[in-house]
Amino acid sequence: MEIPTLTEIEINLRHCLLLKADDLYFTLAAPADSKVRNEFLGIEVEGLADENLSEAEIASIDLARFAIADRVRLLLGMLERRQLSLQDEHRPDVEFGRNDALDFLEHFLSTLPDVALGGLDLTAARNGEVRRIYELAYAWLNLIETIEGAFYGETESSLTVGDLALLSGLDTRTIRNRCGPDKLIRTSAARTSQDRNSASPAFVHIHALDAVDWLRSRKDFYVSAVDPGWITQRLANANPANSTRGLLMASIVNLGPLASLAPAFDFTVEDARRWFDEGELLPASISEALIQKVQKFEGTL
Repeated sequence: MEIPTLTEIEINLRHCLLLKADDLYFTLAAPADSKVRNEFLGIEVEGLADENLSEAEIASIDLARFAIADRVRLLLGMLERRQLSLQDEHRPDVEFGRNDALDFLEHFLSTLPDVALGGLDLTAARNGEVRRIYELAYAWLNLIETIEGAFYGETESSLTVGDLALLSGLDTRTIRNRCGPDKLIRTSAARTSQDRNSASPAFVHIHALDAVDWLRSRKDFYVSAVDPGWITQRLANANPANSTRGLLMASIVNLGPLASLAPAFDFTVEDARRWFDEGELLPASISEALIQKVQKFEGTL
């Protein structure tokens, strides 16, 4: 997962703010155009901000004045530490990350012009690093949702082929070649009526267990372990089918991919896939062994 540095992001965020400032300048009538634009940036500007400010002047824009900067930093921290929620490293949660950070960043990016307003040659607007954080955070929250969803019986993932490409650092075509009904990462073309109305003809659902297992098998991929206390609480409230799915998913995240996990606990990858798909109750010896092993993380998180 290729994450821009904080320095790169803050430089790019200031350029994004210049685009918003120039948008205000073009939208408002004089004298409010210059006045509001300058108050927005916190510095004096002559003409177009994106065109006329020096790099030193751009760097002087105080990001502490902008709430969007805090939300971008929160998302960056979640990605850098591979946290399972925006504010907690080991307890999965997506709602706060989406509602209090990602949705704000999505709106911010949606209001930016596609080209620099002073660029008569249609120079592209500079929003690459900030948009990259949005795309990575979107994919990462889909991963968290997939992990959490197993405890509620979800066998299909909200992750897409594009998400897996972002999280793995591989290109989309390579990921697509690994996906299919009988491939390493199983897919299903079945869609609800809502999906059919909104999704492209090429849209497929990715199998939740396969997606997380494939990511976990990559040597360069890391995700924080799930808090054993959180696992115990979810298992206590789950029905037998969801208990199976949740425990298998948490075991992959905490202990490793099925290729190494299965032989260590005397079952096969095919067994795990069948148990997960059909919601079969795990053999007692395997269930107890997995729970005992997972709980060894207690006190180390």
